[in-house]
Amino acid sequence: MYVIRLCVSVLILFISFHCYSQEAAVNLEGAFISKLINESSGAQQVKKSNNPEVKILHQLAKDLFEQANDKLSSGNAAEAASLLNQSAKTMFDAIRLSTPVSMGDNKVKHDYENRKKSVTALREAFDRIALEKNDQKIKDNVDNQLKEIMKISLQLEQAEKYTPAKKELNKAYVLLKQSIESLRSGQTLVRSLNFASAEEEYHYELDRNDTHKMLVKLLLDEKQSSAYTQKAVSKFTQQAAVLRAQAEQAANDDNFKQAIDLLEQSTKQFVRAIRSAGVYIPG
Repeated sequence: MYVIRLCVSVLILFISFHCYSQEAAVNLEGAFISKLINESSGAQQVKKSNNPEVKILHQLAKDLFEQANDKLSSGNAAEAASLLNQSAKTMFDAIRLSTPVSMGDNKVKHDYENRKKSVTALREAFDRIALEKNDQKIKDNVDNQLKEIMKISLQLEQAEKYTPAKKELNKAYVLLKQSIESLRSGQTLVRSLNFASAEEEYHYELDRNDTHKMLVKLLLDEKQSSAYTQKAVSKFTQQAAVLRAQAEQAANDDNFKQAIDLLEQSTKQFVRAIRSAGVYIPG
């Protein structure tokens, strides 16, 4: 019911926008979506969720909202409106995913459907960012992998084998999330020049490192891996943990430049862990 009420509110706002200039309309929509992401009861529900996938979708909604503000500040109201729409849609997906399942529901199928919605949301974000960056090489690579993954997932879904179907979607989810990170890497280098301080950049890399760590867990929680694969993943995640600890120590000593370098190395180890589990990702 909550999501339905929000959708009605969005529709009312959309109709009202015709009375304003495009920029004023986008500002009004932005104010609504800001409350949706940060203050609404749905946002509180998302924040309380222990599901790492919910956390990632919530962060993606925030990132899209921030990009929309950047576009609006540079005078591009049309692109800002498109990004706001993506942000709201992603937030609705996070809210739906964080909603408790009733006892009468088929939880396995419900979890599969939620994961499928999450993959769809990330796929749309990936397609948009790939178009912006004009990076056909990464897009072709990801599209080819997704085609095979989604084909297997659909076959398993049609056979009502939702648990293994969800495992395939896990691969798609991680592949898309990491590909988005890779496509944004060029933008990250530019945006890093705008950090107020090295400490602020350190906290940015810290959050990025946390996201990769969650993605490793998300992929491996339901994956039946060989002893060799488990050993490889363990090796890379342990190295990542050591580098992370060194980064935190450097930050405690106010050596944020070194801390940033160590965090970047730590994040690369998480990427290697994911690859060793059988999912190729750029980065």
